[in-house]
Amino acid sequence: MLKRISRLLCFVALASVGSIASAEESIAFCLPEWKEMHFDDSAKAQQHLAAVQKLGCEAKIDNHGGHTDVVYRSPKWKSMEVATDELAHQWESWLKKAGFETLHGHAADHGGDDHAGHEGRDHAAHDHAGHSHAAGQVEEVNYRITDWKTIHIENQEQLAELTAMLKGLGCELKSSQHSGHADLSFRCPQWKHIEVGSHQVATTWEQWLAKTGFEAKHVH
Repeated sequence: MLKRISRLLCFVALASVGSIASAEESIAFCLPEWKEMHFDDSAKAQQHLAAVQKLGCEAKIDNHGGHTDVVYRSPKWKSMEVATDELAHQWESWLKKAGFETLHGHAADHGGDDHAGHEGRDHAAHDHAGHSHAAGQVEEVNYRITDWKTIHIENQEQLAELTAMLKGLGCELKSSQHSGHADLSFRCPQWKHIEVGSHQVATTWEQWLAKTGFEAKHVH
């Protein structure tokens, strides 16, 4: 699995330099606190180190007691682009297993569900294209913003982080630089949703989306 991820990382790195405009899916990710993963196999530890470094993480190796720890973090939101929804799910799964928080916006009809109107749906256990969830494992936050919204940003780090988050949510983006600041415009006219692992996290994202200008609905 690690070798496969490493090969995919090489592809993503090349795509970001080349024609990334052809990518169709984005995943945003962050890991604010240091994450430590234990490996008994030093080769696998090196592969994991290389993978998180290619994602732009701060990372280091700690050898002790006959095993290896890979320690890493990515405190700011970043994003990566892939060609298909299937690849996006593979990456999102790997990132979550590696300890990252992720954002990947799904279309309202993803897997055949209507997320704008939820009457009659069984939210306890459902299946989406490419992945399934048992009861209690996921909650959904639905969102849209039909008109373009523009945010004035003077800090370049904030611009990069917000851009990554909005890409992960699947928004259309436009940006312009002038007079020492940037204007970031975005919209998401069709209903989309993100899937999170707890009620608390879902509520936090619902509040953030509403404050940012989205219509937001938390599906229990």
